[in-house]
Amino acid sequence: MKSYIKIIDPGFYTSIQDKGRYGFRRLGFPVSGPMDKYAFNRVNKILSNCDDDVSVLECTLKGPTILFEGPSWVAICGAKMPIYKNDEEIKYDTPFFCDLGDVLKIGSALNGVRSYIGFSGGISRKKIYKSTSQYIPITENGKIIKGDKISLMNKKFTPKRQNKFSKLKSLKSKGILKVFQGPFWNNLDNKIKDLLINNQFKIGSNNRMGYRLSGNLPENNFKLHSSSVLPGTVQLTPKGDLIIAMRDGQVTGGYPRVFQLSNKAQSQLAQFSTGKTVRFIL
Repeated sequence: MKSYIKIIDPGFYTSIQDKGRYGFRRLGFPVSGPMDKYAFNRVNKILSNCDDDVSVLECTLKGPTILFEGPSWVAICGAKMPIYKNDEEIKYDTPFFCDLGDVLKIGSALNGVRSYIGFSGGISRKKIYKSTSQYIPITENGKIIKGDKISLMNKKFTPKRQNKFSKLKSLKSKGILKVFQGPFWNNLDNKIKDLLINNQFKIGSNNRMGYRLSGNLPENNFKLHSSSVLPGTVQLTPKGDLIIAMRDGQVTGGYPRVFQLSNKAQSQLAQFSTGKTVRFIL
């Protein structure tokens, strides 16, 4: 039996995401999917959503306000945001039940950037190019909007004891991101290599498409043909800034690919906001 939720307030930037849209990069489509894979997997694990392709809501900086038009078990993981059900504060990282008429309100992030709202059975939504992930122009909207009515699978769920799902890898980081050498690494001189490894970089503008980082790198005049860019690819711009492609990022690029972030580092970066400093370790 399906349930429904109605979006009263969509929050800052909330979108539907499953594990991603794979197999269509040749058409120019990004993979999309969760920015923080660890939090995405955790919220589904808590709710016993065994299928790794279950759709959730990804919230950025400030979560939505949701009216339940049917019952569902819910959990929220990722960045810590205040959670209220009918003005009663709810524990983060723990399953809780919402019934017909309940109002769930998610506040602004206290730390981190992105939280994930999961539902028992997940969100019921038609797949477009094998994914429910929202991305314009593949989907009508790139995020949920006020008044949206979203169908839930409402799978039967029995809460487990906390210790059944509490042991997952920590993503705590002091701003250190593990990376692999990119295809252009060996073409760099030692001075630039040393600066890339030993320098701190400050996060500037950022979104689901990518993160821009600034540091003390010199300007350059590398000339390259466009080549494949993946989520986590770190490119060096002519001005000496770094651009890191994320889940909705471009599939090709013409700047030198100096690093590739590990999967864990991509999830860590997704929880860092403007002004945070990071450095890379091979």
